[in-house]
Amino acid sequence: MTVLRSIPAPAEALLGSSALAHVVTQNPDGSPQVSVVWCGVRGDQVFFCAEGATAKVRNIRRHPHVVLSIEDEARNQAGTQQHLLVYGRADVLDGAADKELCDELCRTYVGKADHPLNLSRSSTAVTVVIDVDRIGGNGPWTFAE
Repeated sequence: MTVLRSIPAPAEALLGSSALAHVVTQNPDGSPQVSVVWCGVRGDQVFFCAEGATAKVRNIRRHPHVVLSIEDEARNQAGTQQHLLVYGRADVLDGAADKELCDELCRTYVGKADHPLNLSRSSTAVTVVIDVDRIGGNGPWTFAE
């Protein structure tokens, strides 16, 4: 596990790619809740857009600790799949989702902003920002401790 000072370039590249992320939040009973999200990175924060009434958003509002898991297409020298784990604290930003961010994510994941999956047109969508505490996984973003 690497304590984060800044997001390493290889991790930033994967976070900014079209690789799907799985965000893990905590349900009220303590069980994990997993959702697929489109994520992006700005500086040392990870962002995604979501409908405000979803379980992941309710869970983040109640308990902000999250984990993102992103699988890379690359394999390491041993032949195993690289993956990135991002541990952090999420915050649901007040107000409507960031239209520019939603458009950017839609272009990254489906190739165009004008798509039915773009949440920028939803009046109930929100932006979630994750302050990254540490990273792990299997890839060039991990360092020997």
